[in-house]
Amino acid sequence: MKFTTFALFAAAATVATVSAETKAWKITNLSSGERSNLCGRQIQTCQNNCGGPKEAPMAFCNSTTMAWGCGCSKKTPDFETWNWPVPAADCSGSNEACQANCNAGSSSNRNDCFASCSSTHKCNTEDAPVSYTTTKDADSTPQYIGPAVSYKGDKLDDLNDGNDRDNVESSSDDSENGKDADDENDESTSGAVNIFKPVCLAMVAAITAGFAL
Repeated sequence: MKFTTFALFAAAATVATVSAETKAWKITNLSSGERSNLCGRQIQTCQNNCGGPKEAPMAFCNSTTMAWGCGCSKKTPDFETWNWPVPAADCSGSNEACQANCNAGSSSNRNDCFASCSSTHKCNTEDAPVSYTTTKDADSTPQYIGPAVSYKGDKLDDLNDGNDRDNVESSSDDSENGKDADDENDESTSGAVNIFKPVCLAMVAAITAGFAL
């Protein structure tokens, strides 16, 4: 009886320890199968938006790093940024991590925590948190973690997805989606492929609004 009681106590303590662990979200946490499927949908969405595979020379998605981009030969992709498969999945995963971290936190403010997750993760809308996964090519590594801002440029509260953004709030100068994106957009205006770089626009909007710390 004593052994059983001790075993149950130890098991409960183990569960409590596990449940208290903070989950840190990163889109590469998805299984290889999920990433491959997601990349397939990302490329197909780009090709459809451009008018077909032949009209989408810059439709790419790296299923290992989840770096993606979309560029059409005859137009600028006009699909809403927050609805592209990869950014939408990135938002959804961040929200799930947020909810899990609420469960791992104090029960006294759990409901407020859940409400905050819903408030900061309005996925598939312009109020969704920006996904830092676009790159200039399939071999470049995404930034992944950036300022907590929406596609409208509004500063968001803590996303509570296990990632520390304190040191990236003002680091847009060395982002893959910063100067490189501007250079590529300049090239597209002179007759090259039209490159779609949504993160750059969102970050510029956030900085202009004075949200950089």
